[in-house]
Amino acid sequence: MDVERAIEHLLDLHARAEARMDRTDRQIEAIQKLMKTGMKLIVRIEAAQARTDAKIDRLAEIWLKRPPNGSAKR
Repeated sequence: MDVERAIEHLLDLHARAEARMDRTDRQIEAIQKLMKTGMKLIVRIEAAQARTDAKIDRLAEIWLKRPPNGSAKR
């Protein structure tokens, strides 16, 4: 009788552990999806930042090449 209860207890513990592992696996998968999505977003942001930097550089070059106000009339 005690052996049967011990076996039932062990089986119950095993079932609970399996349920926790399943939940943990689902959580890990969700975190992996979030990380993957975040990495894609970072790549897009970096590309947009590079385009913005290039535009600012071009604008700065244009502004630096312009003569100051009034100096062109000399």
